[in-house]
Amino acid sequence: MAVLIGLLNVTLTAALAVLVLLADERLGLGSVGYGLLFTCMAAGGVLGALLGDRLVSWISATWTVRVGLLVEAGLHLALAASRSTLVVGFALFAFGVHGALWNIVANSLRQRLTPPTLQGRVASTTLFVAAGSNCVGALLGGLLASWIGITAPYWVGLVVAIGVSAATWRVFDRATVQRAYADPPPVEHSPAPVA
Repeated sequence: MAVLIGLLNVTLTAALAVLVLLADERLGLGSVGYGLLFTCMAAGGVLGALLGDRLVSWISATWTVRVGLLVEAGLHLALAASRSTLVVGFALFAFGVHGALWNIVANSLRQRLTPPTLQGRVASTTLFVAAGSNCVGALLGGLLASWIGITAPYWVGLVVAIGVSAATWRVFDRATVQRAYADPPPVEHSPAPVA
């Protein structure tokens, strides 16, 4: 999961690093329009956080992750191919919903699958990978956009998102996720000696 998050963070940060250029050059937006694109993503995040428990229980943790991977790919495709502000705004809104739901499910799965004695190390390693990949992604996005063109980070992001989805689709199968969410068997304690 840390590797998955790291790869997706590289491509997401690469995409967002040059979004201001995309908004100006392809969508013809000024500073207010650019801000509204981020407002779309934030509004999706708020909605996802408010409805998160209900949505996850409705579609299951497995499908929350799987659909989220498809939303991630769809965001890159919309940013790479569309010249419509509405399409890009909707893609960012959907990504915001996905981001909130992803955090609910991924953090819960990580905590449930990690032995208690390793919780701190696994959480800090995951944070290190996520934050480090953000730094790499911002640099990579700028380099790709300047060398190949403004949409290059989005096409690369699409390819990576499809690859990650294909590689991890079976990892998040229903049986694995249900085992993670199953209640652990009760721990039997030896009776205390009677004095």
